[in-house]
Amino acid sequence: MTKEEQMYREERQLRAMIDCNLLTTDCVTTATVAKRLGMTPKQLYGRLKERGVLYKSDGMWMLMPKYTGLGLLRYRYTLYDTLLGEKKLRVYPVWTKGGVEFVKKEIEENNH
Repeated sequence: MTKEEQMYREERQLRAMIDCNLLTTDCVTTATVAKRLGMTPKQLYGRLKERGVLYKSDGMWMLMPKYTGLGLLRYRYTLYDTLLGEKKLRVYPVWTKGGVEFVKKEIEENNH
């Protein structure tokens, strides 16, 4: 692949990532949700895993199949450079307004 082709490919990938991230502007991170509930993100992920809401696959948290398609979770993409100068993509979940309410309800039900 020529340098021009590589640059064009990277530009298309960046545009696609930006378009996907535009769908997450009204979403909040798990850290924010956890803080609102008085816990750490790790604790929240653990509780949601125990409740059968999330599972971890290849290092990424995913909704269990019965919860997909409900509009609870979206994914945000970030490009970063490693210390070796390589470009890497980080994908992480963010919660919609409905997702935040769902999580809050799940945690509150578990506390009773």
